[in-house]
Amino acid sequence: MLKQLLSLRYIQWRRNFSWKKFLVVLYLVGVMLLMIVSVLYASHDLLDDLLDELPLAALTIALISMLALPDFMLKLMWDTDAVVMDDFLRTKPIPSRAWNRFIAILLATDPWNLVMPMFMALVGAWLLPTGVTVLAVVAVLVQTLMLSWLVADIHKSPDIEHSLPLWIGAVVYYLGMTGLSTILIMLAMRSGMALQLPGSPWTELVLFILLDIVLIGVLYLYFSRMRAYDEHEQHANTVRSVGDVTLFSTEYLSVWRSKRFRVPMLIFTVLFLLEAYMMPSNEANHVLLYLYFLLAWPSMFLGQWVFGIEGNYFHGLWTKPYSIEHMLLNKYKFFILLTLGMAVLLIPAIFFKGLRPTTLLALILFLGCGQSLLMMPTCLFSTRLDLFTSSFFNYQGASMRVTVYSFIILIPIAIYAFCSLALPPLWDDAVMAAIGLVALAIHRPCIRLLAQKWKYNRYENMERYLN
Repeated sequence: MLKQLLSLRYIQWRRNFSWKKFLVVLYLVGVMLLMIVSVLYASHDLLDDLLDELPLAALTIALISMLALPDFMLKLMWDTDAVVMDDFLRTKPIPSRAWNRFIAILLATDPWNLVMPMFMALVGAWLLPTGVTVLAVVAVLVQTLMLSWLVADIHKSPDIEHSLPLWIGAVVYYLGMTGLSTILIMLAMRSGMALQLPGSPWTELVLFILLDIVLIGVLYLYFSRMRAYDEHEQHANTVRSVGDVTLFSTEYLSVWRSKRFRVPMLIFTVLFLLEAYMMPSNEANHVLLYLYFLLAWPSMFLGQWVFGIEGNYFHGLWTKPYSIEHMLLNKYKFFILLTLGMAVLLIPAIFFKGLRPTTLLALILFLGCGQSLLMMPTCLFSTRLDLFTSSFFNYQGASMRVTVYSFIILIPIAIYAFCSLALPPLWDDAVMAAIGLVALAIHRPCIRLLAQKWKYNRYENMERYLN
């Protein structure tokens, strides 16, 4: 039965293989490798000083732990392979043990598992001895396989009761690896020399590999004994009344329920937050840059397709007593609400990163009111989006007009850069806040004009939503 599953998998892979996507992936990996080589070459002297001051074990474990978070995020966002048998396979005499072994083979032969070891090999060849580099590459390969099983368990989890232990374990694992390397580095700094444990770094790397192997076994057992769903459940646990759904509530409900919007929103929000709070406080410009993109991300991402979600049911909306102007005003208010939600996450930065409250308020007005209004004209040429597909290399709904108009986000970035670099403190906040207030004052006539333009081309727009 396992051979039949592998044969079906091979036929499916051969039918779905796309040279275009393959070449795009190779291009992206090549660009990332080129960036790593450039950074290593530019900071060669600094890295040599670090090698003289820091213990080799701590440096190696730090490099491995740095690859864990992006590897986990990539797998969580882009790994869309099924880990549960569909209804067709359930009608066949396929034992669960054969299916679990089939999943194990798929995870072990996933080409994405070679990306992070490739990066580690490149960095290790530049910084570490040959033997340590080989062992570090093996450690990264075992780690990425362990993360593949972790993501597979998360995807198979039917509810929060099964997925919560996995998330807690992932956080403990990442903090433990980061804390171990930090402790070794701090001990070396205090002793004024590269502190080495007996057998280091071979001992630490071997223990690290053995730990990941044990975790792979634990995750495999968790995967094999987890039920994907309750076959005997005959009723729904919760029922929501249709009357509770309003026109404005469809804004956040459609974003939260559609995989194409929900996953990028969550992933990049977490990444921007981590970069902003983990950046040293003395690098104020870099911290402010990540704070800017965190606040700008909702309107920057969702504003590319103002009516992309509504395009799936716009003909039904057209039969309701909802005006185009009212729907556009709801979009504008929703973008402002998302910006305020992002701003709440930045309140601790006022106390820990030295962020001025006036700067936060100015960015809320500038991005929530100004940039959101700047993205509203995409309603005139946005197309219908498939909401439940992955966003990875998904060109459905893309058009040349949307792509070209997306470059308008460079205008707020240029204004922010000019205010931050050319104006004194508080003056830059005042200018950005003034721009946001002006946008807030003129948003109704601008949206009314866009609504009239949309209704003038309504037949063309409706036909485009059908494609």
